[in-house]
Amino acid sequence: MYRRATHLSLAQTMALAACTMIAAWASPLVTPVQAQTSPEMKPLAIVALAGYDSLLADANFIGTLMGNPQLSQQFEPMLMGFTQGLDKTKPLGLIVQSDGMGFSGALCIPVTDLKQLVTNLQMFGVTSEDAEDGMLMISASGQQLYAIEKNGWAFLSMMPQFLEGLPDNPGETFTTLTEEYDLGIRAYAQNIPQPYREMLVQQLQQGMEQGLQKIPNETDEAYQVRKNVALAQIEQLKRLVNEVDEATLGFALDGDQQRAYFDFVYTAVAGSQLADQIELNSNPTTNYAGFFQPDAAMMASFASKIAEADLAQIDQMFNALHQQIEKAIDEETDLPSDEARAVMKSAVSDFMDSFIATLKAGAFDGGAVLNMSPESLTFVAGGFNGDPAKVESGLKKLVELAKEEPKFPGVEWNAATHADVNFHRLTVPIPEGEEARQLFGDHLNVLVGIGNDSVYLALGRDAMEAVKNVIDTSAAEPGKEVPPSEITFSLGQIVTVVAAFADEKDKPNLEMVANMLSSEANARDHVRMVVQPIENGARSRIEIEEGVLRAAIMMGQMAQ
Repeated sequence: MYRRATHLSLAQTMALAACTMIAAWASPLVTPVQAQTSPEMKPLAIVALAGYDSLLADANFIGTLMGNPQLSQQFEPMLMGFTQGLDKTKPLGLIVQSDGMGFSGALCIPVTDLKQLVTNLQMFGVTSEDAEDGMLMISASGQQLYAIEKNGWAFLSMMPQFLEGLPDNPGETFTTLTEEYDLGIRAYAQNIPQPYREMLVQQLQQGMEQGLQKIPNETDEAYQVRKNVALAQIEQLKRLVNEVDEATLGFALDGDQQRAYFDFVYTAVAGSQLADQIELNSNPTTNYAGFFQPDAAMMASFASKIAEADLAQIDQMFNALHQQIEKAIDEETDLPSDEARAVMKSAVSDFMDSFIATLKAGAFDGGAVLNMSPESLTFVAGGFNGDPAKVESGLKKLVELAKEEPKFPGVEWNAATHADVNFHRLTVPIPEGEEARQLFGDHLNVLVGIGNDSVYLALGRDAMEAVKNVIDTSAAEPGKEVPPSEITFSLGQIVTVVAAFADEKDKPNLEMVANMLSSEANARDHVRMVVQPIENGARSRIEIEEGVLRAAIMMGQMAQ
């Protein structure tokens, strides 16, 4: 019997814990009169979980990946005794709301018969009795819940007054999340009463300021720089609390599309500075479409504009970073002299000036791409640059320092040109017997390309051909519409290469995964991280395709 009582807590404590949080947070702030007389209750937060039937479908999707498409049938008979009285077609969830002065909220469960649902749990020590106003008082493990059933819903809370003013059909509210997600959490930031928003900001600010104490051996100058950056971050945090309208976290297993995904979504208060920034990037385009290669082992593409209002803070942060780098250079013992440190600082200043010039130009446009196989690896990165000459200047200063190294192979300046880009080449010999020879040959080619308004870095066996392809494709598709940011990994290519270089112990398992991805995943072996504009907001999504899910399950089974 003790074991069963412990088992109970998992199902039971979810309700108790959720309602306890509401009670603990809200009880000092609300009275029954406030809850009952509130003119309009607005949602502060909702948590929604897809319905029972939907979750069984997700279980079957996982089973399909494991070769058992009817997985739910293995455990559904065990659950039937506990789900009598539950409406399995509807979502369930938690609602927290406020009238501007007080708070209320409840756990909302779709039911066909609440008393039957509670009776199912008697074997776990759950008891119930009728209470006033048609309520049911549920007791378990020394805790009490008050519940009321109406319109096919059971509303449960730790305090009876929290059951007032709830929506008649919470399913309509939950469906706004469960249409897309198996589990969703949404916060309505602007519905939080202003005093409590100010309290939240104050607590966050106090927490950050506690970390602003001067560190032992930290100079006054370094401390002031770090403090200025932290204060700027606090101001940005305050602005976000006041300018974010809604924020949503969501997770879904999508059997129809054979994938899983995580979302973070936010919208901005109309007319706010954040809304202006969102509008600035509502239709992003790129002049570097050559980096957009979704079938590569890794691809990164970014195309966004920088609001002028953000430049001051960005400039402050980079100035702080610059000072920290210079301090690190002063402390670097491998540099042979003060003159060498001065050259290094000058090179870093050139690179920083170039990057800041890019930001001040208001465009962040470019990308990177990696292609690989067991016999070859090629990487290209680059994009718009506000001052390419500074990059070249910094590079030449670093080369001057490197000349002091006896094994430094030197740089071939102006080794090649393509379009408006002038390339400098570094050729690094690879000793015999090194595994890197399999990927690069007997030497590694590194190219730095300097254009009129662009900079490129390329390395690998086919570096020149790869960077030319990027340049030519970009020139053929100027102003291509793309997401503001996208990063994609192809697990099949990566695992194939890792398996080729793995030791004998790990090689068989890795080869099995690589073969599965090649033969069964149908090229759906990607992990994507994408930022997409939505109306007055943005969605950041991590999407995991079928092949990656299969590989994760395979690796888990192998680990067992």
